[in-house]
Amino acid sequence: MQTPAERYLIKQISQFLCRNQDESDVPAILNIGAGRSTMIEQHLADSGCAFICDRIDVEDCAVEFPNAGSAWQCSVEKMTPLESGRYAAAFANYVLEHVRDLKGAASEIFRVLRPGGLFVTSVPNLTAPEFLIARNAPASLQRAMTQGKGFETSYSWQTIGDLARIFEGAGFIAEDTAYWTFTEGYLGRFPVVNILSRLYDRAVSRLGFKHMMGNVCITWKKP
Repeated sequence: MQTPAERYLIKQISQFLCRNQDESDVPAILNIGAGRSTMIEQHLADSGCAFICDRIDVEDCAVEFPNAGSAWQCSVEKMTPLESGRYAAAFANYVLEHVRDLKGAASEIFRVLRPGGLFVTSVPNLTAPEFLIARNAPASLQRAMTQGKGFETSYSWQTIGDLARIFEGAGFIAEDTAYWTFTEGYLGRFPVVNILSRLYDRAVSRLGFKHMMGNVCITWKKP
């Protein structure tokens, strides 16, 4: 199931690409922690904007896709093969929570972006109840909630403010931070609990309690 933060990430990158479209210069963008999925690239291509998307991951992330560029097996903390100032935009979809050295990652992302480039990322808000529970839950419960598809997490920040300060320290300027509550997305498979989670999401959204909203998308700009 696509999360609200993931949809918003796609919207932010798509609007940026279409707004800055130049037929003489097809922009290069970077998928950080790409894996083997081309879902985001497909949505961007469907928007009608031209782009070439390079990819990095700690595992082999090469794919066959019309808009696919180069693929490198490296970490975001040390993107040595990537040219400085190359990318018009970069994105990371639920990746930063798996990164140990966030300061190093922020510096590297800043390095590879062009001046005026965007970095858009979806992240969990660790002050939200579902993540407070998940971080302290038994491994068996965590596997059940992620259907066995989870990856090792580092959680190198405690609040969204902590994360923002790390990226601002690297030179980024915050453009936009959007919040949603999405417990139904994690618990929707469980009877009764799915109804309660839906009611919870509606209540938290109406009250506007951002610290309880676990789904976040942040957009930063390189000056």
